[in-house]
Amino acid sequence: MNISIDYSSDLPMYEQIKLSIKESILTGKLNYNDALPSVRQLAKELNVSTITTKRAYQELEYENLTYSISGKGTFVNKINIKDLLAEKKLKLMQNYIIETEKLKEIGLNKVDVIRIIEKIYGEEK
Repeated sequence: MNISIDYSSDLPMYEQIKLSIKESILTGKLNYNDALPSVRQLAKELNVSTITTKRAYQELEYENLTYSISGKGTFVNKINIKDLLAEKKLKLMQNYIIETEKLKEIGLNKVDVIRIIEKIYGEEK
């Protein structure tokens, strides 16, 4: 599993780990019943505290993305990819709204923002 930590990010390390594993599940890199690395192993690989990896794993289990078997490890749960994709789209839209509000605060108007979006989508006129 390829997880990288951005130590300069405002996002807590456990959240970065959780999001990376969640992305691997969403993209099919991790499938139902696949084993995740042990808490200690992942902590060692990422050079973080076992408390950090444990928190990430607990949150994944809380979100029903993984399940744990005592003495065996943590495994990917059976999930509904459509629900996970819908959740991801909603989160991206929420982030987009926040960023658009920031653009408005620095003086970009609606036309400027639409022009940027059209350029991204290749619809520039």
